[in-house]
Amino acid sequence: MSEEPSKERIEIEVPSKALYVQHAHCPKGCDLMEPGVKIGGYPSVRVRLRHRGKEGFIYLDPRYGSFENISEIDVPDGEVVEFFCPHCGASLKDEHARCKVCSAPMFALSLPRGGIIEGCLRKGCFEHVLRIVSGEELLSRLFESDTLSSYL
Repeated sequence: MSEEPSKERIEIEVPSKALYVQHAHCPKGCDLMEPGVKIGGYPSVRVRLRHRGKEGFIYLDPRYGSFENISEIDVPDGEVVEFFCPHCGASLKDEHARCKVCSAPMFALSLPRGGIIEGCLRKGCFEHVLRIVSGEELLSRLFESDTLSSYL
């Protein structure tokens, strides 16, 4: 019987809005950044939103820890929505993740160099996770002169 490799978990507290996403992609590689709609002075992340048969775009604040957005559809607090790629229609729902706070599904945005941002699909729940790469890989990359912002 082979043993699973152990995983190290490193947590870094990042002040709200101190980092911002510069490159986000759907699972198929489509660019989700929208330079024409800025939030907080930065290009937003554009996804297609579906709620109770209605569809439209939602522009997400790219600053990590900020939950500002511009939505074409009014969604009441507590409702669960679906996110899709606005280009290819791929679902952004992470089939393997549930919110640790409210148990709703999570969405995932792919970042450069293997990272992801996960967020809760329930409006009003602010659970989110930034996963850059494995701890070991992150440390080795940081010592090779990469900076944290190069992963966003």
